Formats: sequence, C-alpha cells, structure tokens
Amino acid sequence: MNRRILGLVGLWLALVFTIATLVALTSYARLRDAFDTDASALYRVISQRVDQHDAHLTSIAAVLSNADPSFSTLRAVAEAVLRFYPRIAAIDVLSLDPTPAITFTTRELNPGVDAGVLAAQARALSPGQAVVVSGDHRNAAYELVKRLPPGLASVGAVAMTIDARRLVEPEGGLSPSTFLILLDPSGRVVLQTDEPPHSSGIVPAFVFEKALGSRSQPLVLRLQQQPAMEDLLPPAALAILAIAAGLGVVLLAFVLRERRVAKEASARERLREHEARLAHAMRVNTVGEMASGIAHELTQPLTAILSQSQAGLRLAHASEEPAQIIGVLEANVRHAKRAGDILARLRAYVSNKGPAVEATDLNLLVRNVAALSRHDLESRGITLRLEIGPNSPLSAIDRVSIEQVVLNLIRNAADAVEPVPEERRIITLATAWEGTDAVIVVSDAGPGIPAANLPRLFEPFFTTKADGMGLGLSLCERLVEAFGGRITAENGAIQGAAFTIYLPALSGTLGAAAE
Repeated sequence: MNRRILGLVGLWLALVFTIATLVALTSYARLRDAFDTDASALYRVISQRVDQHDAHLTSIAAVLSNADPSFSTLRAVAEAVLRFYPRIAAIDVLSLDPTPAITFTTRELNPGVDAGVLAAQARALSPGQAVVVSGDHRNAAYELVKRLPPGLASVGAVAMTIDARRLVEPEGGLSPSTFLILLDPSGRVVLQTDEPPHSSGIVPAFVFEKALGSRSQPLVLRLQQQPAMEDLLPPAALAILAIAAGLGVVLLAFVLRERRVAKEASARERLREHEARLAHAMRVNTVGEMASGIAHELTQPLTAILSQSQAGLRLAHASEEPAQIIGVLEANVRHAKRAGDILARLRAYVSNKGPAVEATDLNLLVRNVAALSRHDLESRGITLRLEIGPNSPLSAIDRVSIEQVVLNLIRNAADAVEPVPEERRIITLATAWEGTDAVIVVSDAGPGIPAANLPRLFEPFFTTKADGMGLGLSLCERLVEAFGGRITAENGAIQGAAFTIYLPALSGTLGAAAE
C-alpha cells in the first residue's frame, strides 16, 4: 500500500514538473516574442526621430544661407522646432573664425556649451557633414554638430542639443524591468537606465542590440530584460497546476484500479469457465474409472436382490405364509431403487449436472443405510449398532451420494472385522452435532489401520486389498467435499478404526429422533 502511495506521489511530482516546464517554456517564448516586438518598435521610432534631426539641421542651414544679422527668421524657426519636438533641448549657431564663439542660441541663460569643443569637432568635418558629440552620460544628452558650407561670414556650424531620455521614450511603453543603454559611435555611454539586471543563472536574459542606420547619428541601442521565475510560472498558476495534476493522478489511479478490477473479474470468470470445462472433461475421461467404482457399488444391492429373491422362492415352495414373502419382495424393491438411484447419479455426473441438494435428516439417512446393509452384515456374522443422537442433525446434501459414502464405509468396516473373533465383529453407526457441523461416524473393532497407510487412504488407486482398485475412499472424499464437508480417518484408542464425515449443519432440528 505504501509503495502504491509513493508511486502515485512520484507520478504526481513528475507530472507537475513536466507540465510546469512546458508552461515555463511557453511563457518564456511568449515573453521573448513580446520583448523582441517592443525592442524592434522602439528601434524604428528612434531611427525616425534621428532622421528628423538631420532634416531640422538642413532647414536651419537653409535659413542661415539668407543673410539675417538679427537671426529673427532663424529664431522663429528654432522656436517652432523646439515647441513641436521637445526632445530637441537647444539650437546653437557657432562661428569658427577667428575665435570660436556662439553667435546664436535658444538658451536663455548659461548655455552650458563649450564652444571650443564644438568648434574643434566642426573644423574636422567636411562642409555639410554632421557628427555626434557626447558629454557626461549623467546629463543624458548629446550634441549633433553640422559643418555649414563656406561663404557665411559669421556662421561656421550649427549644434543641436538632443535630450536622450525623450529620444528613447517608447510610444507604447516598455516593461519596467527592461534595461536600456544608448551609446555614441565611439562606445561612450549617452544614456543608461539604472543598473544592468543580474542574471539568475537559470533563465537566460533577453538582449537586443543594434546600431541606428543614420549616417550622422549611428548611435547603438541596447536593451536587456531578465525574466523572473514568477513571470514564467506565477505561484497561483503553479498551485492550480499542482491541484489539476493531483486530480489527474487520482482519476488515473481510479481508472487503472477499475480496469484492474474488471480485468481480474474477467480473468476469474474465464478461470471458472475453464475449470468447469476441465471438470466436465475429467468426468467424461474418468467414466472408465467410474464404471469399475459403480460396478462395485451396484454389487451390493444386486447381490441383496438375488439373495432375497432366492429366499423368497424357497419360502414360496416351503411355506404358505404370505407375510414373509411380502417382506422379501419389499426388500427387493428397496435394493432395486437403490441401484436405480446410483445409476441416475452416474448419468448426472457424466452430463455435468449437479446433484439434487436438499435439507436431509441424517438420522433418517443412517437408518435407511442400516436397513440396506443389515441383511448382508448378518449373513457375515457382523453386528451393526446404531447410536442416534437425540436431535436429528440437518444438512444440505444429496441423500443418495451420502448414503453411498456411508455404505462404502460400512462395507470397508465389515471387511476389516470379518477375520476377527465373533465378539469383536461389531460396527457402530452414529450421528451427532459437533460445533457447526453435523457428524456421521462409522467405527469398528477391527485391527485398525497401519500408521504408514493413514496419510494415503484417500489417494486415488491406493488400496490394501488384493482385489481392490483404490477408488472407493477417494470417491467418498470427493462426494463429501462436493457439499462443503470433509472426511477423516483415525485409529481407535484401543482397537479398530473410525471414519468421521463432517457436513455443514443447517440451523434447527427435526426434534427428538424416534427410536
């Protein structure tokens, strides 16, 4: 039982682990697809935005090509750009010769821009070329510097300050657990959100890294996300999964148990059918053996009929007393019926029909047997004593079968006591109750049974008689066991032997036996 429970628990754990793994892998793939989709969308948005920066620089360069010392037109254009594109924090115009200086800015106070650094970057550019100049990433901004064409006396370059935080703002929003970093072309950090996530060592992190396609702003966008186990398999889902797996295991155990029970029942039914066919085949195959046994059984009633008939003939010739002749003829009728009953039982045995079981008074059965065997015993000088119990034991049996058993035991006892002195030629036939059993005992005062032969008495074909076949006692045992009973043999305390038939008793009695 414990092994079965451990097996079910092991199956449940294996099932939970397998399903949890599949769910986790499915969740991982789903989260990875969502991450890739969001990362690609953000990359496209940033690429479009940096392309707009180039377009704004081109527009500003066109405005500067028209001489306007007061920069009034430029200011109007710059203010419009700043208003509609909040990520552009400022626009500056620089003169490169003779001394680098900011000649125009949209910053109200303290521009915070090192004109010398921007001018140095601009001098290294070709006319019309733009470059990214980044500073401390804590400012989360970079400068986009473009060298203007020659010919503008006070103008050499235009610088646009880009707020990197607003540049990377997603339109749909990223997961809060996503780490983002923006690098300039030299690999310097322009923007970094918090700290990179720590890998769990079990679940691989999602990583997206790609450079922007802009020639002027080839920034590198890197995104990283570390999914947690609770993201792949939430505790509530795990609990539901464990319960569902448990119910599945219980259902499987129930189905397997029902199938096993049905299979065992079917196997038992097939076994019973096979045993029934085998039993019938054995009956048919042992008809030859039975013929000898039945011939032995029929010898007694037929011999009695012959003897009684001869006695009747003698009485008919020597006497005119009809009462004696009637007694002889009645005895012949009883023996003839006995022979018919034996033959009827043989037909039922061979045709696989059960005996006629009915509640039988064992005291009456014993008296019938005594009447059938008394003449034969008297002719051999043997005394038959009846010890009938005060209450008649009842048992559900076939009367003829048990009568045959008792007759066989009486004949065996007669054979045992016939050689002994006349005072010991006594056979006792008794009935009694013993617990829940009704008992018939056949005992004698003969020489007893050798101890070596006692264990083998009921074996088929075992006999101690010169002309015996060894079928009598084995047949008796089979007949008694057919009604749920048993038969035993033992030697008496002083002399002789006793055979005891135990039959299941029915509740109640027929009252005091008539003597």
